[in-house]
Amino acid sequence: MQPVIETEPIVETRGDDWIWPFVLADANDVPIDLSGCAFDGAAIRWRDGALALTPGNGRLAVNAPAGAITITIARADTLTVPDGRRARAVLPIVDTLDRKSTLLLIPVQVIAP
Repeated sequence: MQPVIETEPIVETRGDDWIWPFVLADANDVPIDLSGCAFDGAAIRWRDGALALTPGNGRLAVNAPAGAITITIARADTLTVPDGRRARAVLPIVDTLDRKSTLLLIPVQVIAP
């Protein structure tokens, strides 16, 4: 799998729910099956902190056969992300052949409510 990097920032407001659905597809728009992949270390990161993204904390949902990933961050948690700083959504992936890459690196511009 090749890394995909989004260069345009997602603009989000602190205190709002953030929901970002993605479908990973190949060059022919066929969804990439993510079965067996791990996303250890996925997080929203900024200079002095991070919010972990895991299925256990409800912030990361993966529909592996459909190549679908949804990041969901509740408004109480978005209040912890400082505004005026650039944050990043980072999704490292380890595929079934134990190859490691950063699948998505998405800038997030956080603004005050």
